[in-house]
Amino acid sequence: MSKSLFVYLPILSLLAGCAATPQPAQRQPASTTAPSAAVADVNTAPAASDDGYETVFVPPPTGSLLGGGSVRVPKRAVTGTDETALISHIRHLNAAAGSKDERPYVVAAVSKATGVSERELQAQQDMLRLRFGELCAINAIARGNSNKVGEIAALKSKGKTWTDLAKSNGVNIASVVQTARNASELTTSQYSSAAERARGGHEKWKEMGVKMQPNVSPGN
Repeated sequence: MSKSLFVYLPILSLLAGCAATPQPAQRQPASTTAPSAAVADVNTAPAASDDGYETVFVPPPTGSLLGGGSVRVPKRAVTGTDETALISHIRHLNAAAGSKDERPYVVAAVSKATGVSERELQAQQDMLRLRFGELCAINAIARGNSNKVGEIAALKSKGKTWTDLAKSNGVNIASVVQTARNASELTTSQYSSAAERARGGHEKWKEMGVKMQPNVSPGN
C-alpha cells in the first residue's frame, strides 16, 4: 500500500499544479515618451482592397517617337469637392508613394501642389510619421504656415474631420480637395511620362532599324 502511495504522489502533485488558476499578467502602463504616436493616427486607412486601382498602358502623344508606358491609376475618376473626394485623393497618393518607382514623383507633385519644399515634406514625415497624402491635405489647410502643421495633425488624430479642420483655419474644403487632386494628377502624368521614355526608347530605335549594343547609349 505504501509503495502504491509513493508511486501516485508525483502524479497527484502534477494534476494539482495544472488545476491551479493562472494569474492574469499585469498590464504595463502605456508609454508617453513618443509624442508622435497619437499623431500617427492621422494616416488614412487604405482602401479595403486594391480593386479600385489598375495598371493601364498610356499611349504616346501624337507625333512622339517614344512608346507608351504603364501607370497605376484609379479605375474610376474621383469627382466631387467634399471630404469623400479628398480621402480618395489621399489614398491614391499614399498608394503611389508605396511604390519605390513612384514615390519620388509623389513627393515632387505634393511639393509643387502645396508650395512646400521636398526637404520640408520629408522632415514633416520623419517628425510626424505621416504619409504624403495626409501631408498634402494638412499643408493645403496650413497654407504655408509650417507652425500650423503639427497642430492640425494633432487635431486630426483626435477625430476632427478634414472639413472641420479646413473650416477652423478659414479654408474651403473644396480648395483642399483641388490641391490633393492636382498632386494626384501630376503624379500620374509625370510617372507615365517617365515610364514612356523608359519603355518606348529601345522599341522605337529598333523600329528605326538601329541595332542597340549593350551599355551603349543612342548616338554613341
